[in-house]
Amino acid sequence: MARRLWPSKTATNLASRAHISERAAKLWLEGRTEPGADALVNLLRSDAGFVLLQQIMEGSGTRWWKEFERGVLIAELEQKQEFLRQQLDHLKEGMK
Repeated sequence: MARRLWPSKTATNLASRAHISERAAKLWLEGRTEPGADALVNLLRSDAGFVLLQQIMEGSGTRWWKEFERGVLIAELEQKQEFLRQQLDHLKEGMK
């Protein structure tokens, strides 16, 4: 997942978000170590947190996750809808 999110300077980006050393991040990426709970918590709290959570939960099929993910998607669509409504209102105002 880290290499997909940060194809350039992967270890640096991972280290800064997980609050670990760059060396620890490199070892983690090489598969020589596993992340500690604190590093995972830091990643979940970062800007990449939701993507990480989606990867962790992929295929789980649990009810709470499906409902949560659906709620997030609904919220995102409502934000897009509001943005488009505002753009439409702005264009209509220009026609008056």
